[in-house]
Amino acid sequence: MIRITLLTLLIAYLSAYAWKDWFRAACWLVLLMSIFQHPDMPKAIGGVPGLNHWNFLFVNTVLSWLSNRKKEKLIWEMPKFINTLLFIYAFFITTSVIRYLYDHSGLLALFEVTGSPAPRMMNDINEYLINCFKWVLPSMIIFDGCRTRKQYNFALGALALMFVLLALQVVKAMKLGSLTLGGDALQHKALKIISKSVGFHRVNVSMMMSGAFWLVFCLKELVSTKHYWLVILPSCMVIFLAMAMTGGRTGYGTWAILGGIYCLFRWRKYILLIPLVYITVIAFAPSAVERLSFGFSSEESAESQPMSGDQDIEFEGEEVNLYEVTSGRNLAWPLVWESIEEAPFFGYGREAMANIGITLRMREMYGEFDSFPHPHNAYLQWIQDNGFVGTIPVFLLYFIFLKYSWSLFRDDSEKIYIVTGGVSFALLMSFFIASVGSQTFYPREGAVGMWVAIGLLLRVHIERKKKQSGEKSILIDN
Repeated sequence: MIRITLLTLLIAYLSAYAWKDWFRAACWLVLLMSIFQHPDMPKAIGGVPGLNHWNFLFVNTVLSWLSNRKKEKLIWEMPKFINTLLFIYAFFITTSVIRYLYDHSGLLALFEVTGSPAPRMMNDINEYLINCFKWVLPSMIIFDGCRTRKQYNFALGALALMFVLLALQVVKAMKLGSLTLGGDALQHKALKIISKSVGFHRVNVSMMMSGAFWLVFCLKELVSTKHYWLVILPSCMVIFLAMAMTGGRTGYGTWAILGGIYCLFRWRKYILLIPLVYITVIAFAPSAVERLSFGFSSEESAESQPMSGDQDIEFEGEEVNLYEVTSGRNLAWPLVWESIEEAPFFGYGREAMANIGITLRMREMYGEFDSFPHPHNAYLQWIQDNGFVGTIPVFLLYFIFLKYSWSLFRDDSEKIYIVTGGVSFALLMSFFIASVGSQTFYPREGAVGMWVAIGLLLRVHIERKKKQSGEKSILIDN
C-alpha cells in the first residue's frame, strides 16, 4: 500500500511537471516501464479500464507536447521518406484491426472450443489499435524534443536505467541459485516466476536483456574510466545475469552474435576475453549452456518427440531434433506459409492464424499443447496478416533504421555517433533475431525501449546531416 501511495504521489508530481517540461516527462514514461507491468501495479483506478498511473502521466505528457511544441517553435524534422513509411505502417496496423473487427468468426469458434470468454470490441480496439500507437508515441516525443546534449544524456540514461531496473527485478525474483538448475528446470522456473514477479514474459525479457547488455556497454564511450568500472561494468553484469536466468536460447545466441559484431568492427581487444567468458559461463551458469544446446544431443533427439500428432519430425542431422530446437514451431510454420500462398497480397487481417482456423487445425492434428494462437514468428505473422503489399514498406522502414544505426556506429568523428549507433543497432538486432521465433511487428510493451532508441537514432542522424552540410548542431557541438 505504501508503494502504491508513493507511486501515486510521484505520478501526480510528474503529471504537473509535464506541463513545464514534456520532454523529461516522456523520459520518465520510459523509465516507469520497468515497473509498470509489475503485477502489483494497479491496472485501473476507480474501476475505470485503462485509467492507471502510467496512462495518466502519458495523457498529460502528450497533451503538453501537442500544446507547447508550437509555442516553443519546434519544427518537425523527421525525413519525409521516413514520415511516409511510418504513415503506411500505421495505416496497415489500423486496416488489419478493422478487418479483424469486421469478421473474427474464426476466433469465436476457437474460443468456443477452448472455453475462453468471447473477445469484446472495446478491449480489442484498446489492445490491438490504441496500445500499438501508445507504445511508440513516447519515442516520437523524445525525437521531437531532443535538441541539446543535456536532453540526449537524460533520455539515454532513462533508457539504460529502465533495462537495469528490469534486470534487478529478474535477478531478485529468480535468485542466483537458479543458474545451477538443469536447462529444462530453469526454463520452467523462469516461465512461472518472471511473468508473475516482473510482468514481462521470459522470452521478451531475454530479448530485451540481450540487446540491453550491449546498449549499456556502448555507454562507456561517453563516461570516464571511473564510471566505467563503477557503473557500466556492474550494470552489464546484472543484465547478463538476468538474461542467463530467463533460459532464453535466442537471447543467449543474440548476445553472442552482437558481441562478435561489436568486437570485430569496433572493440577488437575484447576478442581476447572470449575464452574467459566461455569458461566463466560454463563454471557459474551451466544451466544456460544446457538450454542453449537443448535439442542438439542424440539422447534428446531420441527421447524428445512431440507429445501428440502423427506428423514425422524432420531432422537436419542425426543429432538435431527440430521439434525441440524450435519448441514445436516447425509444426506451425508450414501451415502458416500455406495460408500466405493462398492470400499473398493483402493477407487476412489481425490475428489471422487463429481467425482462419489454423490454430484449431493444429489442435486437431497435434493436440492442445502443440496448437499456437499465432505463428511465433514476427515475419510470418505480419505477412500472413497484411500480405506482401503491407510487408514491403514496413520491412523497408526497419531496414533503414538498421542502416542508419550501423552507419553511425562506424562513424568515428563523434563519440555520440558511436554510442547512438551502437545502442540502436543492439536493440534492433536483438528484435530482428528474436522475431524468428517470437515477437511481433505490432508495437507492444517490450518494444518501448527499442522505439526510444530509434527516436534517438533519427535525431542524431538528422543532426549529423546538418553538420555534414555545414550547419550548426547544438546537440553535436555542445
